[in-house]
Amino acid sequence: MSNIEQKEEQVSTKEFILSVIKYFSFLGKNWQILLIALLIGTSYDAFKNTFLDKDDVYSGQITFHLELEGGGAQNQLGGFASAFGLGGGMQQQAGSLLASTNFEAIVMSGNVFHNAFMEEVMVNGKKELFVNYYIDSSNIKTKEWAGNLFRGPSPYADYRFKKKKISEFTPFENSMLAEVYAKLYADSRVEPEEGTSLINIYATTTNEMLTKTWIETLIHATEEFYKNMKTKKTRQMLVMQEQRLDSLAYEMKHNDKRIARLTFDNPNVVDPSGPMRQQQLTRDNTYLSNQYYTQLANVESLNRLIIEQTPIFTVLEPVRLPLEIVKKTGISTRLSGLIALFAAIFIISIRKTYLDVMADYGN
Repeated sequence: MSNIEQKEEQVSTKEFILSVIKYFSFLGKNWQILLIALLIGTSYDAFKNTFLDKDDVYSGQITFHLELEGGGAQNQLGGFASAFGLGGGMQQQAGSLLASTNFEAIVMSGNVFHNAFMEEVMVNGKKELFVNYYIDSSNIKTKEWAGNLFRGPSPYADYRFKKKKISEFTPFENSMLAEVYAKLYADSRVEPEEGTSLINIYATTTNEMLTKTWIETLIHATEEFYKNMKTKKTRQMLVMQEQRLDSLAYEMKHNDKRIARLTFDNPNVVDPSGPMRQQQLTRDNTYLSNQYYTQLANVESLNRLIIEQTPIFTVLEPVRLPLEIVKKTGISTRLSGLIALFAAIFIISIRKTYLDVMADYGN
């Protein structure tokens, strides 16, 4: 690079820095205008939140304790569980997922939220899916799904969900639920009680009963998730054992019919092998009976094991009405003030540029 090019680059860099300094010096001379714009934006948003915005925000919480491990009764079933492969290996695997460090992520996960959306709640004496109740009772229709200057109203506002599995949702339903999930995710949070093993779930919506219903529905969906995960392997084994029990019951009924038939036919039959077949069927019936009652005991033990493995959610402080009303200030107020500030900077910058151009044109 030649010396002339180096000097030109140094001059251009110097001019750029000087222009930046001059620009900020210009903004500093107009600090009164910028301050007035900031105050006007902040005051407007505070006035709007206080007097013009009619949507009150209701905040509620529930406090509970979660117990994952069973007591002595489960220990008594430990040998039986180990015999079916339901011992420590399962607990270690479940412990890695259901550990206390993962609780918040589990509660706020899409899986738990979507299960909560599909739960039925009582609304004015009628059962209704929570997601439909939320759409009708929250402000999502008038906020996120309302039309504006750039787009029309969302088609989601008039859609009604039907009870079905999450895997059966259409792409339209998945997109709709994604927006409901995003809104409720922002309005919900999970926090541990400081210094204790208690857990709090908080939520805020624009409807008092909706807030209460959502918190109760969310904790119920969380409880069902923990129950299904904790007892998954035992329930799979139970299905197999019940199928075996049904098979033995069928064999016993079929064998009883054959014994009854031979008992009826033997007095009228001269064939000496008849009593022998009856004795064989009687032995088979005794064997099947023993197998059946043993299998029945296994099924009952597995049912008891499921009860012992079920996590216990103990609610210590339920959601109580009336709920606290939260004023919508803070972030929104600061945001409006910043918007007004940058708008003022833009306007005075355009004005300065225009005056400079006109001055140069006049010369």
